Amino acid sequence: MHLKNAGCVVARPLTRTEAARLIREYRKNPARALSMVTAQATALREESPPPKQTAPAAAPSDFSESTRMHTYHLRAAAEKARQALALNSSAPNVKADALSTSAGRREFWLDTCRDVKEMRIASMPVFELYQRLGCRFFAPTPEQVQVVLEALDAAMPLWDRDHPDLFYQALELNFPQLVRRT
Repeated sequence: MHLKNAGCVVARPLTRTEAARLIREYRKNPARALSMVTAQATALREESPPPKQTAPAAAPSDFSESTRMHTYHLRAAAEKARQALALNSSAPNVKADALSTSAGRREFWLDTCRDVKEMRIASMPVFELYQRLGCRFFAPTPEQVQVVLEALDAAMPLWDRDHPDLFYQALELNFPQLVRRT
């Protein structure tokens, strides 16, 4: 199976390893992959291509709906778990749930900056964010990711749904040493 035959539109040239991982993801979950690819292809046909930039500032429509909603749901789940912990910290598994959802969200954003072969959550939203913006960075530490997430959450309630690119802008501003220089 080739990526073009599956309808995949990539934002930049892929290495063989990256392409092979995408193909494996399509084979594992073709229904989800096909729906995301269809949404991307429709969006690309409806829009004119954006101008090339060295530091891309992506509009919300530049990301697939599934990616934007996935990032939002990760945040919503983490907030819900934190609220449950605050309401009843003695309830069974509530502390573990809060830690797990927070760590999962942090790991997701961290993965968007990891090289494909090092990704732990190899999902289509991770690949899309990596291709668009995350490939410009060396992988941050979990603590650096947490600093960025906390700052963005405090400043803008729906940043992850409406402007996921803000994560990379904040990462670059706070940790300029993580930017790959070409």
